[in-house]
Amino acid sequence: MIQKTINDYMILEIPYNSKEYPQKLKQIKNPPKVLYALGNITLLSKPIVAIVGTRKVSDLGAIKTKKIVEHFIKKGYVIASGLALGVDEIAMRTALNYNAKVIAVLPSIDNIVPKSNKPLADEIVERDGLLISEYKDAIRKYMFIQRNRIVSAISDIVVVVETDIKGGTMHTVRFAKEQGKKILVANIPAPGNIKLMEEGYEVL
Repeated sequence: MIQKTINDYMILEIPYNSKEYPQKLKQIKNPPKVLYALGNITLLSKPIVAIVGTRKVSDLGAIKTKKIVEHFIKKGYVIASGLALGVDEIAMRTALNYNAKVIAVLPSIDNIVPKSNKPLADEIVERDGLLISEYKDAIRKYMFIQRNRIVSAISDIVVVVETDIKGGTMHTVRFAKEQGKKILVANIPAPGNIKLMEEGYEVL
């Protein structure tokens, strides 16, 4: 069997006025004019849960990530995240282990970061998953924050597994709140989780 990589697939350009453009993205402020995609774009119309959290995940956070992913897979959700190290990577690998579908949102469709997750990106596409981004350029710092708004925008639910008070996960929470998404927080004694639980977000 010859395994394919993302280099074997054509990047799709999905303009805003296309019928393939996801309705969830049309509902946010300043939606991308074009969405770039590699893989199964029909996943964007399925129930989607975003699993987000720190790159420096604790042992408890890793265990929680796996259990949360298993919970939502059983309910028929597609798993979405940002392909970063830590919570993102664990969530996606867990989903693939259960033969579930995965959507990875990238800062730029042409650049897989971190490079160590290039094989994971290949596997996601090979197994009928999807890579998407609103950019097709050399990566700039702001693209990581913009990536987080797309993670929340395509999702019906955003689950915060483990986070500090500052960082990318909190950007995702802010975007999810602005977009009217349901936000759940794992019961982990991390500073960001404690803050979100004190603010009244539902505990998972």
